[in-house]
Amino acid sequence: MTSNFRWLILSILIATALPACGFVHDEKIDGPYHLVAIDVNEQMDVCYEIKDACVERIGATVFAVGHNESYIVAARHPSNNRTGTQYFYLVRSLDGPTADPASSVHGPFDAAEFESERARLSLPPFDVEMAGLK
Repeated sequence: MTSNFRWLILSILIATALPACGFVHDEKIDGPYHLVAIDVNEQMDVCYEIKDACVERIGATVFAVGHNESYIVAARHPSNNRTGTQYFYLVRSLDGPTADPASSVHGPFDAAEFESERARLSLPPFDVEMAGLK
């Protein structure tokens, strides 16, 4: 085999193998929203699926989510630091494929602030929890 032919075969193998890599975790929350981790579970975030990509909405390390027709809620340990928990909610009517997450994602909140927002807006409960990340 010539070196050019070997390079062509290797390139084809790499090109076909890469799309199959996927995520270590990909769980649909609702609609275009997913709970995903790319390489390790500690990278778990909430993202918005657009074609074959998933654009981050609430960054790692998300360990609990919930949803209703109006909101997505999430709890996370920032950068997998389990000594602190931050809470977020996403207003679905303000989000979309080309939306700036800064307009639809609210937070971080501490527990007391989030409970106040939950009561004010009737935010949904957390119904999915990643026990290994809590």
